[in-house]
Amino acid sequence: MDNKINYKEKTYKDWNFKKEKLEKTQKLRTFREWEIWYISMWKNIWFEENWKWDLFLRPVLVLKKFNKNIFVWIPLTTVPKDDIFHYCFVWTSWKTSYAILSQIRLFDSKRFFRNIWNIKFKDFKKLKEKIKKLIL
Repeated sequence: MDNKINYKEKTYKDWNFKKEKLEKTQKLRTFREWEIWYISMWKNIWFEENWKWDLFLRPVLVLKKFNKNIFVWIPLTTVPKDDIFHYCFVWTSWKTSYAILSQIRLFDSKRFFRNIWNIKFKDFKKLKEKIKKLIL
């Protein structure tokens, strides 16, 4: 049990260090809707998608850009899900992802780490239609 507590404390401290660094040094990034990025985020609770690896990164799709600082994103997963809360799309011949529509969020663009890819426009359009049906 102590190991779990120590691990949580360590990751919390690591994340705080990373967050402070992001706040002080991260430059504004140019980004667009339909781009796929790695963003920096920390551990969430219960069923929310979490970060991966020691860099606290998560692949996301930019759904809506409000301005140069704020965007709405959808977390991506490679775990196959065929239901109303997921949208499957293929990036390339070797990469399939599932957008988790039930976990759309707003974040600051300082969280951007690296641009990975762009979703195809036809897939982006279909994804937005699926979100509309889910929400409305």
